[in-house]
Amino acid sequence: MRTAGLGLHVSAAPKSASVLMLAQQLRGGGRVKSRHAWSGCSPVVVDYLLSHLGFFSILPVLPLLLTRLQAGMGAAWLGAMLLAFNFAVRGGSLLCNRILNNIPIRIAIAGGLLVAGAGFALLAVAPGQLGLLCCLVLAGFGVSANGLAARAYVTMVVPEARGRATVFAAIQVAANISAAFGPMIASFLAGEHRYVFLLRLVAGMYGLAAIFVAVVIRAGLRPRDASSRKPLLAGLFATIATDQGVRRVSLATLVGSFLYGQFFSAFVLEVSQLTSSAVLRASFFTANAVAVVALQVPTARHTRRGLDRSMPALRYLLIGTVTFSAACLIIGIAGSAVVGAFAGVAVFSLAETYFSPAVNIAYAEIAGDRPVVEAFNLRQVAVAIGESLGSFCGSAVFLPAVTHGLRAEYWITLAIVGAAVSCAYLRNTVPAKKIQLDV
Repeated sequence: MRTAGLGLHVSAAPKSASVLMLAQQLRGGGRVKSRHAWSGCSPVVVDYLLSHLGFFSILPVLPLLLTRLQAGMGAAWLGAMLLAFNFAVRGGSLLCNRILNNIPIRIAIAGGLLVAGAGFALLAVAPGQLGLLCCLVLAGFGVSANGLAARAYVTMVVPEARGRATVFAAIQVAANISAAFGPMIASFLAGEHRYVFLLRLVAGMYGLAAIFVAVVIRAGLRPRDASSRKPLLAGLFATIATDQGVRRVSLATLVGSFLYGQFFSAFVLEVSQLTSSAVLRASFFTANAVAVVALQVPTARHTRRGLDRSMPALRYLLIGTVTFSAACLIIGIAGSAVVGAFAGVAVFSLAETYFSPAVNIAYAEIAGDRPVVEAFNLRQVAVAIGESLGSFCGSAVFLPAVTHGLRAEYWITLAIVGAAVSCAYLRNTVPAKKIQLDV
């Protein structure tokens, strides 16, 4: 307990400084110079602080929590639950994209938060494995709806790529402030076997976030106000298949999301086998969050400079993906030792600071005349498939691999796949404009 308290006290100052630096940068440059734009986006930042504190209080222990709630659960059921949860988190909003396009954004964001909180609360009383699965899908659906509506809101309020880069970076910092504290809460309550209280606490955080955004975000703003037609649903896959720009961004996003999905599936299981200390297990995830907050400001500056030189956001998305691959390689080679696992977390954190904001910017870039909900539904498809498959493989494939002595081979294979896709596209992301400017 004293160690957890010390961690909270020591890490609070640099994280607050990072948020302030990003806020100051947000007030400079184009339309987002105005304080009105920053104040318009600040409710989303608070939303992410509160909701992600709940999300990251449960995510690091979710595989273990599920096996405690349902004794005797096998690897296949656990993999299926993580697959369903991650698919719902990343793609649940696809099922109601036209509703989200028409209703006020305030209702969409607050409603998603309330649904997510209800899903997590009901896990404590869910009957059997099927009941757990349904509650996870409900919670994931709420998280997805909240996330889509929040990204659409930022895209409408901040129209330029450079400004969006700063806002999405600020959101990333906010989420990782919560991700630093969440694992500490998770490790303490899970260590005390207070799983029901943990679930109620998480539900309360989502409820508080819902009340805040319902009060602060102005009424009447709808995603359809910024579009000329209804968003597609059935045609999303056709768009990905026929539009080269969308296809490139979607494939890069899918592969990066697949690798990202390993962190809260295979890596959780890796850490559980590496150490029996709840504090040490939590420290890996806290270290990830603190590193992301520390690295987000310089990587955001690097990304903005590139965007100012007409570099496509896809380039920074791919930089994130290839860095994820490097993290997998390090975990594969040295992850069986505590120092090696921490080194993998450090590189993973660097990858996250490029990848997560770049995904949002890249899909905003390729939106064109598409409705903003449709543009981010394209994102949801790629992320949902990638992270869901990643989480499934990170449990249903990783555990048998470990049983057969193929732990290192699993991680190295991931690294090879990610690097191959990234390098194939990365060389094509330097625009002709950059050459002309250098001359």
